[in-house]
Amino acid sequence: MYDFITIEREYGSGGHAIAEALAEKLGYELYDRNVVVETCKRLEIPYEQVSSMDEQNPVNTFFKSSKDNTTLEEKIYDMEKQIILEAAEKHKCVFVGRCASEILKEKKPLRVFVTADHAFRLERTLNVEKISSGEAEDVMKKFDKKREKFFVAHAGARWASPEYFDLILNSGRIGAEGCVEALAALAK
Repeated sequence: MYDFITIEREYGSGGHAIAEALAEKLGYELYDRNVVVETCKRLEIPYEQVSSMDEQNPVNTFFKSSKDNTTLEEKIYDMEKQIILEAAEKHKCVFVGRCASEILKEKKPLRVFVTADHAFRLERTLNVEKISSGEAEDVMKKFDKKREKFFVAHAGARWASPEYFDLILNSGRIGAEGCVEALAALAK
């Protein structure tokens, strides 16, 4: 039985929708964008600013704080980490992104990576974002690169690596419902 399920995902693979349906099916709490909202409250920073730096590497020295020499990205990550750890102390959870798999490694979560073929992800991105095909390609590349860099920096592992993840699911082939059913069966 797994009390915690962490989901890393390629952009357009449906990872959030799968996590949402899984959390509902299992009666677990879902932590995704609500981690960003709570981070905003605690750091007293506007949502747009935190959202734009969410899952970012702490490399931008322009935002260094003169008091403690940490970047805003580092402060955001540290706060998100704290929120994830606090959530794991309260209830069973499904976490999306933010390196929760690494943050919770001592709790032995089910570590999942959701992928799909390019055509599936592109079609899904076009439908969700309501943008042109060229723009969708750019969005997919941008977010995947950002997520990969963030994951590698904080987990010290290769993104989508079968050596790191317990399960890699292709949502384009087995569908979101199939992913949810497989994960629910493993969680029990």
